[in-house]
Amino acid sequence: MKIQKEYVKRFHEQLVNFAQENLSRLEELGIDTDEEINSTYLGFLVRQITLNSDLELLLENKKHNFHTSQLILLRCLVDDFIHIIYIANQANSEELIVNYNADTYSKNFQKLKDLATLNEEKLGGSYPHYPTYKMLDEVMDKMKKNPFRNHYLSDIESFKFKTFKNTGNIIRDLAEEDYAHQLKRAYFIWRKLSDFVHYSNMAFNEEQSMYPGNDYTYNEFAEIIFYSYRTVMTCLEYFRNKYGFEIVDADNLNEYYVDAGH
Repeated sequence: MKIQKEYVKRFHEQLVNFAQENLSRLEELGIDTDEEINSTYLGFLVRQITLNSDLELLLENKKHNFHTSQLILLRCLVDDFIHIIYIANQANSEELIVNYNADTYSKNFQKLKDLATLNEEKLGGSYPHYPTYKMLDEVMDKMKKNPFRNHYLSDIESFKFKTFKNTGNIIRDLAEEDYAHQLKRAYFIWRKLSDFVHYSNMAFNEEQSMYPGNDYTYNEFAEIIFYSYRTVMTCLEYFRNKYGFEIVDADNLNEYYVDAGH
């Protein structure tokens, strides 16, 4: 069965309402959002609300037949799904969350280091918008002394960051866990949608064929919304397990999606 655009729009709307209602109730609990694990799950939850809201608006207001913006945002939803489902299903999930966040800081520091090298070795260290080696040393020293940041370092003195698997290795290292099939399927979609993040003629030609009524484009969109629902539920289940939070589901999404992953 081909899913129509109107249904996809409704799926986005229902998911946003579901996530937003529960987020509002979470905020009333007054949980410590400075605590790393809490803030990470809350961040994933807020991101699902934001991306699905924007995707709904794109469907409502789009004045053309192309899907570039949607495909890029949908890839973000798939990326979140792969990472949060993988992390939540590991025995050392809290440790992995720290490593996951550390990986981002590591990559950001590497960007600063590359700019500092360019500035010092090619621009005489005088380019005003790029860091210098001295500034880089100051950033490193500041992070080493920050108790909210230095736990991202596996070796503080040598300024070595903790690491996290890249997306491909997450999938390749999966055994036969119950969730493995879903992640492998999601990774296939993730790789396909990655082609739309950067322009190429292949992506352009593929998108030209995505006209409503001619393919099953919206079926795949609906599948990705299910992944986003699972991301939301994983976040809410964390707070339920930790704080006894009661999940509210006014539209009975759990009943609708219960068999979607099989």
